[in-house]
Amino acid sequence: MAERLQASQAHLDRLTQLVNRSSLVVIEWRNAPGWPVMFVGARVAQWGYSPGDFTEGRFRYNDLIHPDDEPRVNKEAANRFAMGPDEYRQEYRLRRADGHWAWIDDRTNLERNAQGEVVGLSGILLDITDQKEAEAAHVEQTELLRLFYDLPFIGMAISSPADKRWLHVNDRLCKILGYPRETLLQSSWSDITHPDDLQANVALFEGMVSGASNAYTMRKRFLRPDGSAVHTDISVRAVKHADGRLKHMFTTVQDVTERLDAEAQAQDYKAMLEQAEALVQLGSWSGDSETGQTRISAQLFRNIGLEPADQLPTDEVYLAQLHPEDRALVAADMARNRAGLPVGELVFRTDPALGPMRWLGRTVRTIDRQAQGLKPLHIGTLQDITATVHAEARLKALNQELEHRVSQRTEELRIANQELEAFTYTVSHDLKAPLRGIDGYSQLLMEEYGEQLDAEGQQFVARIRSGVEQMGELIADLLDYAHLERRAMSAQSQALRPLVDKVVAGYQLDIEAASVAVRVDVGSLNLAVDADGMALVLRNLIGNAIKFCAASEHPSVEVGAGREDEHIRIWVRDNGVGFDMKYHDRIFGIFQRLHRSEEFPGTGVGLALVAKAVQRMGGRVWAESEPGHGATFFLEFSA
Repeated sequence: MAERLQASQAHLDRLTQLVNRSSLVVIEWRNAPGWPVMFVGARVAQWGYSPGDFTEGRFRYNDLIHPDDEPRVNKEAANRFAMGPDEYRQEYRLRRADGHWAWIDDRTNLERNAQGEVVGLSGILLDITDQKEAEAAHVEQTELLRLFYDLPFIGMAISSPADKRWLHVNDRLCKILGYPRETLLQSSWSDITHPDDLQANVALFEGMVSGASNAYTMRKRFLRPDGSAVHTDISVRAVKHADGRLKHMFTTVQDVTERLDAEAQAQDYKAMLEQAEALVQLGSWSGDSETGQTRISAQLFRNIGLEPADQLPTDEVYLAQLHPEDRALVAADMARNRAGLPVGELVFRTDPALGPMRWLGRTVRTIDRQAQGLKPLHIGTLQDITATVHAEARLKALNQELEHRVSQRTEELRIANQELEAFTYTVSHDLKAPLRGIDGYSQLLMEEYGEQLDAEGQQFVARIRSGVEQMGELIADLLDYAHLERRAMSAQSQALRPLVDKVVAGYQLDIEAASVAVRVDVGSLNLAVDADGMALVLRNLIGNAIKFCAASEHPSVEVGAGREDEHIRIWVRDNGVGFDMKYHDRIFGIFQRLHRSEEFPGTGVGLALVAKAVQRMGGRVWAESEPGHGATFFLEFSA
């Protein structure tokens, strides 16, 4: 018996050593709250604990189970307690001593008494953390592969190396090629490859099948169902078995049709730009102060006398093309450009020893890149401005000559105007004396000898006196006109209403005689004008309005004013005879009349006085009219 006990103990010790050498943890719990541990194997140390931490009550096993797993673990145990079976398996997370979590595979066995009550539990715990992490990594990798395969911007496919058939295609590839997935999976990639690209593609494919290569890329065209070609860049990689045999081919396909179209369009634009640059002799350039890289267009080469080339000219070659007097200026500018310092526009010349001297104008635009921590980028143009320089020189000479001529003619005109004004003033003034004599003697003739004259003689004398009166008015107007040219205008702020009222009051007898309805609506506007000049203008315009509407059935005159943007506009409107607008400019000329003096008396100087006075005061005057429907004269001055 003793020998059997010793043998059993030895066998038990060997089993214990075997368990302790493995990763298994043997544990026994008592059926009590918190699952107190009665025994636990030494391998619990793999989680940072000692057996005493549990058997001596420093930790309760239930407190170490992950909060998310604890309800499930306890519920499963309660179900087993109630209904069995007594052997079951669970997976949950257990907190390690370092705070991390270990996944546990718990194989538990329930121990019951004679009444079937659970009195204890024993289990074998296996750390399956590595397995769980591998499973999670596999799931993650699978999901990433799925997401990658379903990327919306790149087509992907898996094809057979045996017969070129598609095995898997993603949605993007179907969209690129224009076929439904079912159609592609029933065909091979060679079936829809453009005939001109098929031979090259098959050669690359056969090289991969033979093992000569593991990958290839090419640009090829696929044929869509409608017969159109789609340009693509494909990248094909070999996927092999563990023994090195070719399993299948993984292909990515990018639609580059739009990019190729854009590149072709860009080439067309570039060609057009080069033609335009050549047409206007305008070269372009850019200089990156950060990288020191410079680019220049073909026309810029030509502008400095060099043939276009892929290689940029050295500084020495570039400067050698320029005028010796300008080389230092350009060299300093180049240094500032490369250093990222401010540069501006520049004008310099080519070397006359190398051919006809050309003038070149350099423009520049600086792109500040301080926010990116980079030195500035300079872009600009270099244009042949020789024709412009020569034209400016000719224009300058012509301007100087023109200025001399204008100055000469202005002086001549000033002298002529002075002489004319003096002549007009003198003649008008000197005419007054004999005119007064004619007027006086004709009046005496009528008073002293009127009864001795017959009717015809009296009519002759009356005509003499009428002519004298008209001549007097004409001389007075001429003197006013000459005086207006000579006097200085003094612009001061004037209230418009008093000026208008004063002029209207002066015509009160004429207004009453013709029963003219006069309406004044100028508000309380003020304007900066010469008071006498403005009075002269209003007298002539209002007087003309009264005169030309007097014969109307219901004669009326309106004087109004208002503000228009930054101007003050005044108008005088009547319902008189009006005039044809084709004579608009003529009526403002001196001695210009549209009606006979027998119909409407006047000298033909009034509107000329208006135009001259308004001009001297910095305003403008115009009229609107229609024969038989009156006329409106407008004045406009700065507010």
